[in-house]
This record gives sequence, structure tokens and C-alpha cells, in this order.
Amino acid sequence: MKQFKLSKISHRLTMIYALLFFVAIALVNAATLISINYYINQTSEEQLGLVNQAIINEVKTLENIPNIDIKNISKMINNVDINLIYHDRVIYNSGEKYDLPLNPDNKTVVSKSGETKIMYLNDTFTLQDGEKVGVQIIKDMDNEQNYLHALSGIMLMIDAVSLILSIIVGYIVSRNALSPIDKITNQAKKIGASNLGTRIEINGPDDELKRLSDTFNEFISRIQIAYDKQNRFTLDASHELATPLAVIKGYIDILDRWGKDDKAVLAEGIESVKVELSNMTSLLDTLLFLSKCDNEIYHLEKARFSLNDLVDEIVKETGFVDEKHSIFVTGDNDREVKIEGDRRLIKQMIRAIVDNSIKYSSDNGIIDIDYRITGRNAAISVSDNGIGIPEADLPHIFDRFYRADKARSRSIGGAGLGLSIVKWIVDVHQGTIHAESKPGDGTKIVIELPVGSDNHLS
Repeated sequence: MKQFKLSKISHRLTMIYALLFFVAIALVNAATLISINYYINQTSEEQLGLVNQAIINEVKTLENIPNIDIKNISKMINNVDINLIYHDRVIYNSGEKYDLPLNPDNKTVVSKSGETKIMYLNDTFTLQDGEKVGVQIIKDMDNEQNYLHALSGIMLMIDAVSLILSIIVGYIVSRNALSPIDKITNQAKKIGASNLGTRIEINGPDDELKRLSDTFNEFISRIQIAYDKQNRFTLDASHELATPLAVIKGYIDILDRWGKDDKAVLAEGIESVKVELSNMTSLLDTLLFLSKCDNEIYHLEKARFSLNDLVDEIVKETGFVDEKHSIFVTGDNDREVKIEGDRRLIKQMIRAIVDNSIKYSSDNGIIDIDYRITGRNAAISVSDNGIGIPEADLPHIFDRFYRADKARSRSIGGAGLGLSIVKWIVDVHQGTIHAESKPGDGTKIVIELPVGSDNHLS
């Protein structure tokens, strides 16, 4: 037999509910006994009063006492004796004699005579000749007491049996009700990194335990998605780092073989290594930024700022490094548009989109930046007349390491992380982003960001 341990929920519930049930039964039984005892006493008092009234109605003079069948009056109720007292002397007794004090206040008294519980009534009435006679009516309460004692014993046995049955039934019910928890625990122990697709299966009604298993399954699903993303991210990052490392290793081998004596080969090798190291540094910085984003380490520094000034700043800085493309600003650029957010991140977001447009547009291409207030949002769009994006690739362009034209993208540069960072910046500002594009017709990225509280066009 298994040891009964209160450390288990089912056992604690069993004991708690069994104790509560026992207390409830005990209280009901106690209330029943008290009520029955009260009823017996009240009934006995009424009976004593009826006998007393019958005696008063029958006894008119001392002379007619012997002629009255007082004993028959006493038989109106069971176990009753009558004493008639005249000048402190008992002149009539219907049965057993009791040495009881005479109290002429017509009060019912509960007392004991030896081991016997009795109830007696003292009263005084006036005869026709003006003489006063005392009457004592005594009722033996042994039968009633025996009944109460027997009833108490029966109820005590009922209490004990109820306690035992409640423990047994409570244990069976609680064990069956909580058995799904053991099933959840055992199935959860089997779930690991190698089988995150496993789910907990609980059959039965839609109760709290069923909802618990469903919630746990949803939690595992989210972990699986995050785990798959992390694995994919690790594999993609390893793949992206493998290419520059291979290039660097190749040039080091060339320098080792021929670059020691050939200055042209040496210069070319060193320059190529510097370029690849720069690309790796940029990639690692981007990966570190994404890691901070994923782990919610990055803290936003929100403030109200002018979107007009920010866009002008981006256009000016882009012109310093790229003179082959024309950038135009349209929309509400003639009125000040203020929004609330992390200015540095929003600048990084717009610049990343502009850089992407430059990469995938031919020389002398046109890039248009449009921004305006639409209700409670600031709508920002960046359009170009570049090579465009195939329709099948549009849903994935914001995924990490995704590139629509992988061969062309690698030759242009970049690891496919720019737009995923843009998407994170939009999400963290509780905005929306989508792309519109057709191959050969260019691309348009549209962003909507909440302008924040107390926003207006000034």
C-alpha cells in the first residue's frame, strides 16, 4: 500500500474536504440534539402545566381530596408523581416521594434526585374555604435522557462513519480529478529540445486542467517557434560568417605563397582582407544589435522630435556618400510634423530603407521619401524605380537573412538583415510596415507609426 503523504495535493484536498464534511455533519447532529432536547423540555413543561391545571380544577376543599382520583390525573402523562402540601406537610402523594423544596412561584425546575433527572413544578392554589394548598408535580426524565443518550451515540457513530467514508470517497474523487496533472507532468518530462513537436493530450471536459494542458501546448509551440528561429538564425549567421572567413583564409594562403615578394599581390591581399574584416565587423555589430532586441535588452529613449528635420538630415548625409542617385522629399515637408519615439532608431530605420533602395536601383535612379500625418499615425514611405521584388518574395523580405536574389544580393553586399531590423524598429514603436513592388517597376516601403500623445501639426 502506498504511503499517504500530505505533500500531495490530492491528499491535502482529501483531508481538508473530509474535515469540512465531518465538521458540517457534527454541527448538524449537535443542532439536532439541542433542538430535540429543547423540544422535550418544552413539551414536559406544558404537560406539567396541564396536570397542575387539572388538579386545581378538581380540588375545591380538603374534604374532597380523598374522593378525587388524583392518581388517575397523574396518569395523564407518563412518569409523573403528585404531592399535595398543606401547612408544610404532605397530605397526599401519588407515588414516589421526593424531598424537594416548595417554591410557590409556579416555576418549572430541572433537578436531580439521586442519579435520576427530574423536572418538577411548584404551585399554590386557594380552596373554597380560603385555605391554601401547595402542589408539586414531578416528572421522571429518565426515559427522555436515555433517548437522548442513545440518539447521541447513534449520531456519534454516524459522524465517525461519515468521516471514514468522506476520506475514502474524497481520496478516490480527488485522485481521479487530479490524475490529468500526473499525466501532464509525465508527458512534460518527455519533451526536450529534440522533440519540441510533442504535445500533451488530455481527453475529457473543457475544465481547468484541459485549459491548463492547452495553455502548456501553446507555450511549447511558442518555444518551438523561438527555438527554430534561433537555430535558423545561428545557421544563417554561421553561413554568412563562413564566406568572409573563407575569403580571408584564401588571401592569407596567397600572401603566404606569393605575396611575400610581390608587392602588388601583397597590396591586393591586404586590401581584400581589410574589406572582408570590415564586412564581418558590420555583420557582428548587426547580430549583436538583433540579440539585444531579441532579449529585450535594448531600451527605447522616446522623445518628441521633428520628422522634417530628421528626413532632411538623412537626405543630406546620404548625399555625402552617394552622388549617383536623386533623392526627393514630398508630403508634408512644408509643415512641421512631430512624432514621439526613439529618434536614433527611427533614423536608422529610414536610412536602412534608403540604403536598400540605393543598392537595388541603377545609377541615376530616383528615390522618393514621403511623410505625412494620417489621423493618429505618421505615414512614411520610401519609393524607388529599382529592379523590384518578385511577388513570391514579398511576404519574406522582412525575415532575417532573406534575400530575394541571393546571387545579386551577395555581389551588392549585405547579409539580409537590414529590413528585419527595420521591422523590429517598427514593431517596437507599435507601428505597421508593408512593401509594394513589381519586378522592373521599383519598390515602395510604407510605414505607419503612432504619433504619440498631444500630437498635432504645428
